[in-house]
Amino acid sequence: MKTVFFALLMFLQIMVVAQIAKPVTNAELKALVGTWTGTLVATGFVDGKNQHTYTTALEVVDMQDSLMFNFTFTGEEGKQNIEKYPLRIYDNGDKLSFDSTQFEITDIRRRGIRLTMYAEREGYDQNRRVEWQHVFIIGPGILNITKGIRYPDMIDFSIQKRLILTKK
Repeated sequence: MKTVFFALLMFLQIMVVAQIAKPVTNAELKALVGTWTGTLVATGFVDGKNQHTYTTALEVVDMQDSLMFNFTFTGEEGKQNIEKYPLRIYDNGDKLSFDSTQFEITDIRRRGIRLTMYAEREGYDQNRRVEWQHVFIIGPGILNITKGIRYPDMIDFSIQKRLILTKK
């Protein structure tokens, strides 16, 4: 009985490691190419408000070795902000570049056809040391990107921006 239990336990551990070990590739992200719409909710005290909502249009373009994200954010007063930057997974699959910054891919989760990537980096915010985190949730017709920040005195990441998009 112990032998069967031990063998089953080893098999489950191998399966978990095999799932985590599969890196994400640029080719896998090509499904994001196209037009997306949705909403960005940003937190941070600006103009006397703690939360701002933006209608978002996104065009993702295939640039061969990366994807170019062309965002158009429209604020509550109709003011538009345009941002453009590439998303690139490095060849060994442990790092990505997004928002003109390099992140370490710290976790990859695959549940059926849904992919979740956690990417983190260290940095500074208002001269304070912080950790930044981007969480990408990718599925058929959905793209969610959450940007979080964690100061040294915090346990969890605080959400600064949450972008929820659906493919047109």
